[in-house]
Amino acid sequence: MQKLIINMFLTLTFISSSISVAYGQNPLLRELAKEDQDSRTGKTVTRTDDERVKIVLSLIGQGEVKVPEDKFNAALVLQHTGLTYCNKELIGKSPDNYLLAHHLFKSAFEGGYKDALFLIAASIDRYLSFTEGRQLYGTNRLMNQETGKEEWVPIDRNVSDSERAKYGVLPLAELLKRYPEQKPGKKPYR
Repeated sequence: MQKLIINMFLTLTFISSSISVAYGQNPLLRELAKEDQDSRTGKTVTRTDDERVKIVLSLIGQGEVKVPEDKFNAALVLQHTGLTYCNKELIGKSPDNYLLAHHLFKSAFEGGYKDALFLIAASIDRYLSFTEGRQLYGTNRLMNQETGKEEWVPIDRNVSDSERAKYGVLPLAELLKRYPEQKPGKKPYR
């Protein structure tokens, strides 16, 4: 009986380790996310934001984004889809990538990846900032090209401070003490 229990334990251990290898975190996505963050701190990286985004979109299309960590890493790269200027306005090259990042962060969080919580709010704010010229929570600032100062993209007053707190975002009054807000009704950044 004891041999049977040991054999069952060894078999289950082998099966569980095989499953984690087959369905574990994608090493390329982990590498791309690290590069993304390294590039934000001034470290030299081998690929550009655009190159990383293309690889992530390809991996998503191939069904290679499976576990919560993969979804988080893919979203981290997608939320940094490039921006450019058009007629003196900052626009997102592909704002739909921000919405995809939002859904990936949400799915990662729901799958147990708790570090995604704040980024759920930040990614929907980024998407709305570049499609509608507003945000829900107050996570997205842009540089005012006339004054050279950072400003909040207009923040939705219908979102309560308790809703902001669920995502780790400061209360509206605290946000507005830190930076001024753009005037509502300003043309959306598209």
